[in-house]
Amino acid sequence: MTNSKERDSAGVSCGQPTGHRDHLCLLMEKGMVAQIAERTRNPAFSCANCDARADQSEDLCQPRPLKQK
Repeated sequence: MTNSKERDSAGVSCGQPTGHRDHLCLLMEKGMVAQIAERTRNPAFSCANCDARADQSEDLCQPRPLKQK
Protein backbone atom coordinates (compact mmCIF):
# COMPACT_ATOMS: atom_id res chain seq x y z
CA MET A 1 0.00 0.00 0.00
CA THR A 2 1.49 3.30 -1.02
CA ASN A 3 -1.29 5.87 -1.30
CA SER A 4 -2.61 7.75 1.72
CA LYS A 5 -5.80 5.66 1.46
CA GLU A 6 -5.85 2.24 -0.10
CA ARG A 7 -7.93 -0.89 0.14
CA ASP A 8 -6.54 -4.19 1.31
CA SER A 9 -7.46 -7.57 -0.16
CA ALA A 10 -10.67 -7.62 1.90
CA GLY A 11 -11.68 -4.20 0.54
CA VAL A 12 -10.94 -2.33 3.76
CA SER A 13 -10.00 1.29 3.20
CA CYS A 14 -7.01 2.18 5.34
CA GLY A 15 -5.99 5.77 6.05
CA GLN A 16 -2.73 4.61 7.66
CA PRO A 17 -1.44 1.89 5.28
CA THR A 18 2.15 1.89 6.55
CA GLY A 19 0.97 0.47 9.88
CA HIS A 20 -1.89 -1.63 8.54
CA ARG A 21 -0.30 -4.97 9.43
CA ASP A 22 -0.65 -3.99 13.12
CA HIS A 23 -4.25 -2.76 12.95
CA LEU A 24 -6.93 -4.49 15.00
CA CYS A 25 -8.83 -5.67 11.91
CA LEU A 26 -5.91 -7.85 10.83
CA LEU A 27 -5.17 -8.98 14.38
CA MET A 28 -8.81 -10.11 14.63
CA GLU A 29 -8.51 -12.05 11.35
CA LYS A 30 -5.43 -13.81 12.72
CA GLY A 31 -7.11 -14.59 16.06
CA MET A 32 -4.49 -12.69 18.06
CA VAL A 33 -6.69 -12.28 21.12
CA ALA A 34 -3.93 -11.39 23.62
CA GLN A 35 -2.58 -8.57 21.44
CA ILE A 36 -6.08 -7.21 20.90
CA ALA A 37 -6.79 -7.26 24.65
CA GLU A 38 -3.62 -5.26 25.32
CA ARG A 39 -4.68 -2.55 22.86
CA THR A 40 -8.32 -2.23 23.91
CA ARG A 41 -8.21 -1.81 27.71
CA ASN A 42 -9.21 1.87 27.73
CA PRO A 43 -10.57 2.64 24.27
CA ALA A 44 -10.55 6.25 23.13
CA PHE A 45 -11.01 5.64 19.38
CA SER A 46 -13.30 3.64 17.12
CA CYS A 47 -12.79 2.59 13.50
CA ALA A 48 -15.12 4.09 10.91
CA ASN A 49 -14.73 0.85 8.85
CA CYS A 50 -15.41 -1.89 11.38
CA ASP A 51 -16.33 -0.07 14.61
CA ALA A 52 -13.45 -1.74 16.50
CA ARG A 53 -12.38 0.21 19.56
CA ALA A 54 -8.77 0.86 20.54
CA ASP A 55 -6.73 2.79 23.07
CA GLN A 56 -4.67 4.51 20.36
CA SER A 57 -5.62 5.73 16.90
CA GLU A 58 -2.59 3.98 15.34
CA ASP A 59 -4.29 0.62 15.88
CA LEU A 60 -7.19 1.42 13.52
CA CYS A 61 -7.60 1.96 9.76
CA GLN A 62 -10.04 4.88 9.96
CA PRO A 63 -9.81 6.14 13.57
CA ARG A 64 -12.27 8.60 15.04
CA PRO A 65 -12.43 9.74 18.67
CA LEU A 66 -15.05 8.17 20.88
CA LYS A 67 -17.50 10.64 22.34
CA GLN A 68 -16.67 11.48 25.93
CA LYS A 69 -19.45 10.95 28.48
